Amino acid sequence: MSGVRSFRPWLQVALWALGSSLAGLVIGLAVGFFKQGAIEAPIVIISVLFGIVVGFTAMTCAVVLYPRLGGLPPSLRLALIGLALISGSGAGSIAVLTFYPLYVLREPRQAIAVVVINGVLALIVGGVAYAYEGMRLRLQNSLREVEEVRLVEARLREEAAQAELAALQARINPHFFFNTLNTITSLLEEDPQQAQEVVQALADLFRYTFKVASAGPVPLTEELAFTRGYLEIERARFGERLRVEWRVDPEVGRVPVPGLILQPLVENAVAHGIAPLARGGRLVISGGVDHGRLWLEVTDDGAGLNGAAEELIREGHGLGNVRGRLDAYYHGAAALELEKRAGGRGTVARIVLPRNDDEPEEAVR
Repeated sequence: MSGVRSFRPWLQVALWALGSSLAGLVIGLAVGFFKQGAIEAPIVIISVLFGIVVGFTAMTCAVVLYPRLGGLPPSLRLALIGLALISGSGAGSIAVLTFYPLYVLREPRQAIAVVVINGVLALIVGGVAYAYEGMRLRLQNSLREVEEVRLVEARLREEAAQAELAALQARINPHFFFNTLNTITSLLEEDPQQAQEVVQALADLFRYTFKVASAGPVPLTEELAFTRGYLEIERARFGERLRVEWRVDPEVGRVPVPGLILQPLVENAVAHGIAPLARGGRLVISGGVDHGRLWLEVTDDGAGLNGAAEELIREGHGLGNVRGRLDAYYHGAAALELEKRAGGRGTVARIVLPRNDDEPEEAVR
């Protein structure tokens, strides 16, 4: 997180020393000019030293003392800082004056006045530094809280995506499982070899669904392989009524995508587009990259849409789960579209998402 960063200690000390010295220099020059009509080196030196005393007293109290008094009541904290400012400036001023005893002996009242003025200045400068440090710490705390909220939201989005995936698995598995069992039962007498192949394909599909839940994004090639396996089982069920054509650009195979993001579109096309028709139909699964974005399409020439697209992509159903997971993964940068097939009956389901060629952290093998 990039928050409000304090200066490095040595730089902070240097800036305070420079500012305090310049302030003391200006005061010394002004006092010498207006009082004596000429600039006197001792007065300038004393003023610079007094400025450093006041500056470092204020800095020490605001930067070092203030954060360590955070647990005290405000009134007590303010009183302790005020006492520290007066004590520090007084002690520092007396230490400076000990180096110029003649000045103290010659003008004792003025020396006392200087100590008092330095105490007042320390209170003023320290009060400003105190207020600044207070605002800075509050801003840091606010930014830290915002960052914590952002991290919590990101974790919740990730958990929501995992929950959506789990819900999708729970919905796919029973729906698909029983139809496949019926297919296997019918094949046991007619074609035992094909029945065995379907059993193996079903086992591979379930193995993928269980692994992908904890794997995060997977290469598109693995998602395509899973979808091919799913369609092999559906073709064992539908026979020649289900015809499949693939038009996916091989170069996009490494692009990571959320697991189980394509199969629901294929399942929806088979169940609602092709299964209702006695003649069956054809599926075309295509994909590629356009303007830096990955697109995947599932087109069928089946029964077509039986309602508005937005009504069919609703929460709790396959397509609604896909859209929800796309939002969770890509934060609104991906889209799921459903429209009528151009030039005839049928439906086109399209996913468009940002292309990212980075290899996923963990790929399902």
